[in-house]
Formats: sequence, structure tokens, C-alpha cells
Amino acid sequence: MGDRSQVMIIARREFVERARSRVFLVTMAVLVLLIVGAIVVVSLINTDPDPTPIGIGGDSPEGIEEDIEAASAAVGLDVTITDFGAAEAAITAVEDGEVDAALVDGSTIVSIDAPSITVQTVLTAAANAAVRRDIASDLGLTGDDVAAILAPVTVTVDELEPDDPQQGARAGASFLSSIVLLTTILMFGQFVAMGIVEEKQNRVVEVVLAKVRTTSLLIGKVLGIGALGILQILAIGLAVVAGLLIAPIDDIGIPDLTSIGIVAVVWLGVWFVLGYLVYSFLYAMLGATISRQEDLQSVAYVPVFSIMPAYFLVVFASSSGGEVTPLIRIASFVPLWSPIMMPFRINAGNAEPWEIVLAIALVGAAIALLVMVGARVYRGAALRTGAKISLREAWTTADR
Repeated sequence: MGDRSQVMIIARREFVERARSRVFLVTMAVLVLLIVGAIVVVSLINTDPDPTPIGIGGDSPEGIEEDIEAASAAVGLDVTITDFGAAEAAITAVEDGEVDAALVDGSTIVSIDAPSITVQTVLTAAANAAVRRDIASDLGLTGDDVAAILAPVTVTVDELEPDDPQQGARAGASFLSSIVLLTTILMFGQFVAMGIVEEKQNRVVEVVLAKVRTTSLLIGKVLGIGALGILQILAIGLAVVAGLLIAPIDDIGIPDLTSIGIVAVVWLGVWFVLGYLVYSFLYAMLGATISRQEDLQSVAYVPVFSIMPAYFLVVFASSSGGEVTPLIRIASFVPLWSPIMMPFRINAGNAEPWEIVLAIALVGAAIALLVMVGARVYRGAALRTGAKISLREAWTTADR
């Protein structure tokens, strides 16, 4: 049997066995339900706010209600206006909490504490409009003259260097994609280590290695679990879209890939695969050195510590507006960090084509090296049970 056939058989076995497991199916069902349920809850919570109650009283100018409505419409504030007649009644309504603020005598804003900037702006604009209308009337101007005087001037903005309208969407996607890649790469990489330890613990590996080459077994396990990981990510993405279809959230709606860039989304998938391969082979190599699931944490910290600098650099770059400093540029070529940092740069629009190609080449070389080293370590440690063995010991005993 050829190496490729061995790899495909192992990969299919890993995928099918884990996809059929009750733990995986229950976890997927619960995760999808939680995602859809969370979106529905957020949609219910994120309802339109109640109108802001506004009161008027005292010697109010004629037409002040219309002025308040016009000013509130201009700033997008939904209000309800109540005329209490006497100034004392309007003040009492504020004290009793019936209204948030009251305009008394057309010139005084009354509230329990400082009114919001929006309410203050609306009532001030309405009071000014009423005063100007009275002055214009005293001067003998007609209603059309007053309307012409008070009509707002339309000001156009001519941007010499306009901002990219999709920059905000891409900036958010850049940071979020880095977080998604970080968590999923480590999660599924750890699944690989757990699978290797499990086979050592139940002695299955002894039977498998009698007929399958170590390299084929290692690559097959990584590919099988990786395919299951991609399936889970797709399921999560579909759950998010389904949740937004069932209960759209204001200001979010249905995700529009064109606002982020379909090419950027494709690159996200490419770098997930590359990052998963790098860290899965690293996890596999480290997992081969232990024989119990309880000892997994003793080696799992190595990949976590290896990838965390990339996360901190992405956070730093995000806080500085996505600026690519020399440190960020150099760090994005480090194979252990490229799967996190390069998608960030691609989504932010500051990665040159040659930089992407170089980063992929370096990650590919790192994967090849990890396969070679990992297979040798696996060969030297796969049949060793009991206490944890060192990488050096596994390497030296591989050919015995």
C-alpha cells in the first residue's frame, strides 16, 4: 500500500470515527443552539428605545411644539411632547419622573440632573427658532420670509483624500479573524494531541504502526481531524447566518461579504489551513511524548506560548490603526506567527503580494520540517508508555 493510500485511510478513519462520536455530535448541537439562541436574545434586547418624554410649560412661544419636533427629527431623536400649561406643573412633572426634561417659558430647561447633550441641543434649537420667529414677526416679515431665514443651508463636503468606506468593516474583520484563527488553530491542534495520547493509552497505536508508516499515520491524523475542524467552523458560520436571518440585529443585519472582501475571506481559510498544519504537527510531536490525557497540559503550554506573541502584536497593531511597523512586518514572516498576523495585514490592506508569497513559502518549509521531525519523534515515542519522555530521548531512540 502506497504512502498516499495510507494517509487517506487514516484521515478518513479519524474523520468518520470522531464525527460519529456522541461527544462531537452533542457538542456541535449545543454549540449551534447556543449561537442561534444568543443572537435571538441579543435581537430581543436590542429593541428600539422608548421615545424621550419632553414637557413644556409656562409662557411658551407659539409653535414651540413644532419647533421641538423639527429639531428632534433633525438629530434622529424620538420624543413625546406634553404641554402642562403652568410652569409649576411642568417642573412637578420633571420631579415626578413623568418627563426627562421640560422647556419652561421657552427659555429654561428643567431636569433632575444635567440633560443629555441630544435633549439639550434639541430644546436649545427649538427655543432659538421660536425667538427668531417672534423677532421676524415683529419686523413685519411674512411666514415665507421667516421660513426662508430659518431654512438650514445645505453644505457639501468635498474630500480631497476620501476615506475607504469599507475600512471600518475590514478593520473589525482583521481583528476578529485573528481571534478566530488563534482559538480554532489551538483547539483543533489540541484535538490532534489528544487523539495521539488516546491511541497510546489504549494501545491501538501498536497495531496501527505494524502496518502503517509513522509519517503516514501522523499526516493522516492531522488531515482527518483538520477536515472535521473545517466542518465545525462552517457549521458555526451557518449558525450565525441562520440566527441573523431568524432574528436580525439592528445595525448588523445579514453579513455582507462584499463589505469585507471575498478575497480576504478566502485568504482567511488559506491561513487557517496553514496555521492548523503548523500547530497540529507541533501538538502531535509533543503529544507523542506523553501517555496519559492528564499529562497533556504539561506539553500544551508550548504551542500556546508560541502563538501568543502574534496575538499581542495584532492587538498592538489594531490599537494603532493597523499601522505596519517594522516589528509587525518582520514578525509576520515568522512561520509560527504568520497564520495570525498575515491575515490581519491582508484584511487591513497593507500586505504586498510578494510578502504573502514569501510568508506562505516559509510556513510551507516549517510544515515540512515539523513533519520530518515530528514523525521521527513519534516513531521513537509512540510505543513508549508510562512517564513522559523528552524530545531528545524520543529522537535518539527512533531508529532502535
